[in-house]
Amino acid sequence: MSQQLNCNNVIEYDEVSSTNEMAEKMLSEEKPAEGTVIVARFQQKGRGTGSNTWESRAGENLLFSMILQPGKIKPEEQFVLNKMVSLAVMETVLSFAPGKDITIKWPNDIYAGKKKIAGILTKNIISGDAIKNSIIGIGLNVNQVHFSHELPNPVSLKMLTGKTFDLKEVLHHLCKQMEYFYNMVIQGQFHTLDKLYLENLLHYGKKAKYKAQGKYFWGKICGVSNFGHLQVKEKNIIHEFDMKEIEYLFD
Repeated sequence: MSQQLNCNNVIEYDEVSSTNEMAEKMLSEEKPAEGTVIVARFQQKGRGTGSNTWESRAGENLLFSMILQPGKIKPEEQFVLNKMVSLAVMETVLSFAPGKDITIKWPNDIYAGKKKIAGILTKNIISGDAIKNSIIGIGLNVNQVHFSHELPNPVSLKMLTGKTFDLKEVLHHLCKQMEYFYNMVIQGQFHTLDKLYLENLLHYGKKAKYKAQGKYFWGKICGVSNFGHLQVKEKNIIHEFDMKEIEYLFD
């Protein structure tokens, strides 16, 4: 594992199927430097978690993937990478939209109030008892103001602030935040990352409404397991949920 992440190797494309696919192809054909960033003005097949898609108009938002080589991170510890990326994206949004209510929505979205401003898609390539490579895909809504009606709750930096932003400036800032939080991972500061993640987690410690297994209930998020499962306390019972097993309900 490198001692310090450096994201100076930025590869730009006008249009790709997806930046994560380009990163996978690159890893299969060569040995790109850790911190290599693949950025595109437009993705033909932008993806979210599972079967979700990511909508973005060409040249209006930030779409990129970063290649990491977290060789000392064990597979059972891999959610720490999700935490560090979520914190990096959240801090970036706060830097360009100060004073706004920006939180992390478990497991991999960044919210402004009740609206989604960014999504994260991580793919870890495991070799033996270590993570050989990680591909971190990030979509951040920056300058887009018109979205498909099929999307339930999108928002962008421009919609929050009324300003138009330089995508390269936003990318540079986000890469610096990634370097900062990834170096915390390298240094084994898992407890600090856990604390920061929970402090900024949407609905953490607050009573909110959810839906799981076809039933509605009120509960409080009380933690996230080492495996990344959401822990929600309902009365005196703590339930654990994997991705897609629980739905947040907003008024």
